[in-house]
Amino acid sequence: MANENQTFYRRVPVSKPYLVTRNQALRLSPSNFTQFMKDSTVYGVIVDMPMSPTVITTLACYVNGAANLYFNNGTDYSGAAQFYPGVVQAARMFVTNAAHYVNDENKVNNFELPNSRAHFAYILTTKGVHRLEINPINGQQTAEERVFLAMYQRVMGELRSAQMKDQAAGNTPKTMLVPGN
Repeated sequence: MANENQTFYRRVPVSKPYLVTRNQALRLSPSNFTQFMKDSTVYGVIVDMPMSPTVITTLACYVNGAANLYFNNGTDYSGAAQFYPGVVQAARMFVTNAAHYVNDENKVNNFELPNSRAHFAYILTTKGVHRLEINPINGQQTAEERVFLAMYQRVMGELRSAQMKDQAAGNTPKTMLVPGN
């Protein structure tokens, strides 16, 4: 119980492969997604989520329905969108709706990792990157933040379901959705 209320005041240790992969996800060119961008300039959302003082997970979603997870130890869970339509649907909905959260005040040029419980969501647009800071603790978000949080939690749930289906079918994914499982 004491760990639930513990705050994080130092950086979670991360591996070089994680930093490289995260950087690539944040800097992916919008030209890869032009065929999917009909009404919006948003093409991706990258969410950094501290899970504990030693684990950080990054969720990378794109307008084409791709959704991948990267872990600070350098492992990842990727490619589920190729086989699971639920992942594609959830990722597309999340990225498409992220356009509602873009404004001039939250535009950023640096991509720091969170050093507290807060989740950092980087919304990738053709006109730059915008960052939201979401407090994941129930009751401490605005109504808009709750909707945003629920959308990426749905993507996470679809990824977890995909992993469980893979395991039930005897497929061995390259990594597990949650490190150590």
